[in-house]
Amino acid sequence: MSQERRQYRRIPLEASLSFQELSFHKGEAPASSSYRDVSAGGLLLDSPRAYPLGALLKLELRVPGWGRYQNHFGPVQEAEVRPLVALGMVVRVEQLDAGDYELGIKFQNVYPDDLEALVKFLEATAPPSSL
Repeated sequence: MSQERRQYRRIPLEASLSFQELSFHKGEAPASSSYRDVSAGGLLLDSPRAYPLGALLKLELRVPGWGRYQNHFGPVQEAEVRPLVALGMVVRVEQLDAGDYELGIKFQNVYPDDLEALVKFLEATAPPSSL
């Protein structure tokens, strides 16, 4: 029997993001992809290539609906288009049948106001848990 190790509940949410590996050498251009679920601790994303475990990625997530939970000035519509920017670490890599990869990403650094808005958004949109 497997024991759940996640600290945060994952919410199914398919949306787009761009990401780029942080490294000392000139790296590749940012990749565009999608993620399938998200939590306050990380996300699961599709990638055209594998990254080594421990690799650091700069992430820019589109989070549809999170604008109203952000601390901001001006219309909510402007907050909606602003991506959540985070630093994440690759903690799992799995090759899919189509040749692409699924990456488990653990957030390492998120601007505190953005993390607070993400947590509020996730709590408001989480499906009821079935016990």
